[in-house]
Amino acid sequence: QELSENKLKTCLFEVANLLNTATSGVTNIEYAKINLMAAEKARFISAFDNCSNHASKGISMLPSDKWESHPEMAVRLYSLAAEAERFLGRYSQTEIYCCEVLAQKSISILQKKDVYLAKLDRMANAELRYDDAIRLCLTVLKELG
Repeated sequence: QELSENKLKTCLFEVANLLNTATSGVTNIEYAKINLMAAEKARFISAFDNCSNHASKGISMLPSDKWESHPEMAVRLYSLAAEAERFLGRYSQTEIYCCEVLAQKSISILQKKDVYLAKLDRMANAELRYDDAIRLCLTVLKELG
């Protein structure tokens, strides 16, 4: 059934949760987009567990060629997932999401900025690897020119 954009915004979490419950293992860009919207809304209200859940569900709904067919949506979902996992203290999962984005040659360095920030925060604040964090910053600045 069709929902107007305003109605969808007011009941976004409910719609996303219903879709996620009823569509396990389904590849669907529209459902991934709804999960992206829910993840962004959850992040905005600092509900990082919900943000992580919706971002990871959105990622699972993307097609296998996501980096070629839907790169903007893929990088946004992965970035939200990495950021949420970082806030939740799940650094190994943060690293998995970061590595996936950073491995993509077709994604610009500016599109990767949120992932770099999550990685830098983990290195500097969770692992106290200041020298490595500085080296990564210098590498990114060099790539930016």
